[in-house]
This record gives sequence, structure tokens and C-alpha cells, in this order.
Amino acid sequence: MRVDRPIRRQKPISLTPLVDVIFLLLLFFMLSSTFTTFGEIDLGAPATGGGNGKVPEALLTIDGSRLRLNGREVDSASLEDSTRALLERDIDGLLILARGETSTQQLVEIISRLRKLPGLKVTVAGAQ
Repeated sequence: MRVDRPIRRQKPISLTPLVDVIFLLLLFFMLSSTFTTFGEIDLGAPATGGGNGKVPEALLTIDGSRLRLNGREVDSASLEDSTRALLERDIDGLLILARGETSTQQLVEIISRLRKLPGLKVTVAGAQ
């Protein structure tokens, strides 16, 4: 005697839990992306004519974590004070030269700090 097993019918897959998971993932990524802040700095185009602009009177060299203002070693905490001393001597143009192991983040932080000083014109130059 042959006994046939009943054919198992598959239930349709419910998509409701899948939609819930996708919604939770979307919510997570939206909330986590708002915790990062982005800063921006304005970079102007170079002047046309090659050399019609005013020459900066001071030089800030950034080489990794070392800062040198007009050839003298300056620590990061006293950078604004040293730059204010230049402004008191009527030196309002500062050229920033990035060298060596200087990261873009370090350069942007220093430019942002120096742009807060009123009356200081900051110019950036790159070196190889």
C-alpha cells in the first residue's frame, strides 16, 4: 500500500518585517550622519596678471606639527597671540606654506583659526 504525503503549500513571504528593517536602517543612517560637522574655508582664485597683488610681509611654515612664524618656532596654543603681535606692527599679510607631513586637516584648522583675526589677509602656498 502506497501512502502519499500531502503536498506542503508554501506560505507567501510577508514583506512587513523587511520594510520595518529597511526603515530602521534608514533612520539609523540619517541620525548618525547629522553628528558629523563640516567646516568650510573660502579659497579665492589667484589674481590674474601674475604679481599685481600685495606681497605678504609674514611667513608661517607648517611642517607636520611644527609651526614657524617668520623663522621662529611657535607652539599651536600661542599662534593667535603671535599673529596679533604682527598686526600691532602693521603687518597684515600672512603667507602660509605647507610642507612635509602636513595634513589637509591641520592646514584647514590653522587657516580657520587665523581667519578669525580681524584685519589679517591669509594667503596659502603649497610646497613639494
